[in-house]
Amino acid sequence: MVQIVGQGHSSRKVFDPLSEDLIYTSPSLVISKKPSQVDLQRQIARYTQWLQQHELNHQQQLALIQQQKERYQERAQRKVIVGEKTIRTFAPFIPTYSALSTFSRGQKITGILFILALLLGISFSYMDTLVVLMFFITILYIGSLALQFVMSLRTFIADFEEHIDDTIIHGLGEVEWPGYTVLCPLYKEAAIIPQFTRAIQRLDYPAHKLQVLLLIEEDDLETHEILQKMELPEYFSIVIVPAGTPKTKPRACNYGLIQATGDFVVIYDAEDVMDPLQLKRSVLTFANYGPEMVCVQAKLNFYNTKQNLLTRWFTAEYSAWFDLLLPGLQYLRFPLPLGGTSNHFRTDVLRALGGWDAFNVTEDCELGIRLSQFKLKTVVLNSTTYEEANPQVHNWIRQRSRWIKGYLQTYLVHMRRPLFMLRQGMFREFLALQFLIGGRTLTIFLNPILWLVLLFYVFFFVLILLVFTTASFQLLSCIWGLSV
Repeated sequence: MVQIVGQGHSSRKVFDPLSEDLIYTSPSLVISKKPSQVDLQRQIARYTQWLQQHELNHQQQLALIQQQKERYQERAQRKVIVGEKTIRTFAPFIPTYSALSTFSRGQKITGILFILALLLGISFSYMDTLVVLMFFITILYIGSLALQFVMSLRTFIADFEEHIDDTIIHGLGEVEWPGYTVLCPLYKEAAIIPQFTRAIQRLDYPAHKLQVLLLIEEDDLETHEILQKMELPEYFSIVIVPAGTPKTKPRACNYGLIQATGDFVVIYDAEDVMDPLQLKRSVLTFANYGPEMVCVQAKLNFYNTKQNLLTRWFTAEYSAWFDLLLPGLQYLRFPLPLGGTSNHFRTDVLRALGGWDAFNVTEDCELGIRLSQFKLKTVVLNSTTYEEANPQVHNWIRQRSRWIKGYLQTYLVHMRRPLFMLRQGMFREFLALQFLIGGRTLTIFLNPILWLVLLFYVFFFVLILLVFTTASFQLLSCIWGLSV
């Protein structure tokens, strides 16, 4: 179903995915035996026991939880002076993991030395220098492709993502679920707010255990006005994020994290249409693991796949990333660069980590890498959240540029101490940074240059071949003429 929003030149097509029959769980790529009724009953009994124990622990530790929350609020709201800047990101400021300064002093020196060495090499022997340079670029390409091939192959061989059967969820009955906070950072999203609030209200979760925080920037009067006019359930709260810099999504989420009351917290974007059972699936996924598992990444895909060629390409890319590559990364115990939405966290651990970096434009990716460096685990959940794929090329370029910038920020932030990583045995984290974060980003810049070099080579090769063939034909003609 398609709706038209706005008038005149400002009108645009808005898909209404809530009127469609979306598939929220995908079948496994590996043929596996369906669990028997006895197996399902055992799982229901185990989950029931876990939920009851979790509720008991929560009630016993209420005073401690409140104490920890207040301490975090006090730390998170401090203003920090860095040089001549006064910053307030609503999270404890950790310079080591902050992209406030993109390059460290060591990285600046290394970059200058590399450029000088490159110029020196070209001036003395440009051909040898280019050969060495191309050798390392080739290693980068081969390493990145090989890693992606291994990840995809493992996903086809065995299923590593979490599957929580609907039958189990419905079989749990009237159990006490943990408190859940939903963070919804919204900015200039007035047109899509009705769809989003309907999607949130479709979540199958006890209302008295839900806290939905609609995070609105102070200057976004239009979105605020529309929300004020809507009759929303009591578990919805409109939260005005105080003005300040940087005015970013992670800063707004940090402000929401200060006020979160749930044991678990998730982020949803304005255009998201999530699996109604996703929160319950997430809780039961946490129940399957120990305390070292702190994040559940649901799958992402698009509801406007067939809108145009660009949205089809987007869908193919997301399907490959979330259905093949991320489960493969999970199996290899590599860091998982998180998606921008549908990340479910243990609230206390997220606070202990310092929340999100407000200066990183792909704060989700950075947090995924940081989790792994602290030996914390992320798993992929077979539950899909649908988004709107960008159908316009200029918007796509702007969005992709932001992703590239964020991946570069993440790479540079986590490569400030490469020797420390290796000494600590973080070999998987180091390889992931080179081939998944830095390598993939660098190849995006290199591809156009290498394509031009290839075209240049092919053009001149054909030209030389043509000249050589013509000259040879003329020479043979002359010889033939002389012999006659």
